[in-house]
Amino acid sequence: MPHADPLASAARLVVDGRNVLGAMRRAGGDVPPQALIGRLWTIVGAQTGIIVVFDGRRDAGAIVPERSSRLLVRWSGFESADDLIVRIAADGPEETVVVTDDIELGTRVRALGATSFRSRALLERFARQRQTSPGVGHGRPPAQAPTAGGRGPSGKGDDEPERESWKPGRGATKKTGNPKRGRPPA
Repeated sequence: MPHADPLASAARLVVDGRNVLGAMRRAGGDVPPQALIGRLWTIVGAQTGIIVVFDGRRDAGAIVPERSSRLLVRWSGFESADDLIVRIAADGPEETVVVTDDIELGTRVRALGATSFRSRALLERFARQRQTSPGVGHGRPPAQAPTAGGRGPSGKGDDEPERESWKPGRGATKKTGNPKRGRPPA
């Protein structure tokens, strides 16, 4: 039975790197390859291997990792990236999901039995992931409106008084001087 989420059952995610980077740039500005690779880690399960394929030879200044336990970055060299992606998909098509906006490439990998979907679906997944993750410095969830039971976000009823908030110098942090010398004269 096919799974509703193609990435949940994929053993291998193959990404047309330049194609997806182009979609990311159209959606929100200039994006380096490292940003794509960093985001891919967050949307697939630990069992899914990731292969990112870029056209041509490796750029001299490229800092993207070449290989890790779950990630492989491939440069197509003198062959087209599309042909390399088709060869990768042919190795295990039923376990492979290819992300590309190239209609011809999508048709070729689906003919082998692999799954393909458009870059837009990947970008939507990135956006959902970003919205659900906590931001740095935001350790608490946002305050919620009172519920039907008359209790606010603190769990207190409307008739209970609010506790005074912390203020500097409220006792615990109030300086009193050196205890060995005695209190300074007032």
